[in-house]
Amino acid sequence: METKVKELIKKRASCKAKLTLFSNYLNVVLSCTRLSDLQVTELETRLDKMDLLFNDYDKIQGEIELLMEDPAEALGDRETFQNQYFSLVSSAREVQRHHSERRASVLPQVHSININRLDRYKRIEHLRQHFWNRFSHEYVVMLQQRTKWHASTGELKLNQLVLIREKTQPPLQWLMGRIIKVFPGPDGITRVAEIKTKKGNIIRAFNNICPLPIEDNVSTRAGCSETSRTMTSAEAAPATASAGARRGAGDGT
Repeated sequence: METKVKELIKKRASCKAKLTLFSNYLNVVLSCTRLSDLQVTELETRLDKMDLLFNDYDKIQGEIELLMEDPAEALGDRETFQNQYFSLVSSAREVQRHHSERRASVLPQVHSININRLDRYKRIEHLRQHFWNRFSHEYVVMLQQRTKWHASTGELKLNQLVLIREKTQPPLQWLMGRIIKVFPGPDGITRVAEIKTKKGNIIRAFNNICPLPIEDNVSTRAGCSETSRTMTSAEAAPATASAGARRGAGDGT
């Protein structure tokens, strides 16, 4: 157990060293009068790493406190680390907030103003903001599309037996019903249907309707039965011909 405690203390020392490095970096940042966008991005990245560092320290420190006979010293070490950590993170967040406010005050929001009323600088800023709005709302959304959004998973049909999905009920208590009316959209695809249930008629969207594959199973069974009958008839024909041949041979004898 003593060996394990020493290993944990060594790992804890590594976390403390990383916190000291972040403290030195933050002192350099605070000494700058103005920060560039690159420096702010680096600060955000380091803050994300600090969140992970705190989680690692908390896990290691918890194990040390469990293994030590007198956890008072370990608890004091935790308090010291937490005070330093939260103080540094608070200072870093304040730098981020100050930079965001300064950037917002420097860059005028002109994307909603008529471009003919703006001077040259504001026109350029208007075009930049217009491009960014379209880029973030149109192009970036296209990059996040899923393949399933372009593939059809079936269409609601009349007289189709379905289950009606309820978020507050378990699946075994979902209502069963039959589609009595569909409402096609402008593209001809049905996404809303009226369903007849034991509690009356209700209208639901496609994402809350679960079609049951009963019709497919019935069609499959019917096809299998037809195939079986065809195979039985085909197998019976040679047997009938063979029996007829034997009877003909007997009559000749």
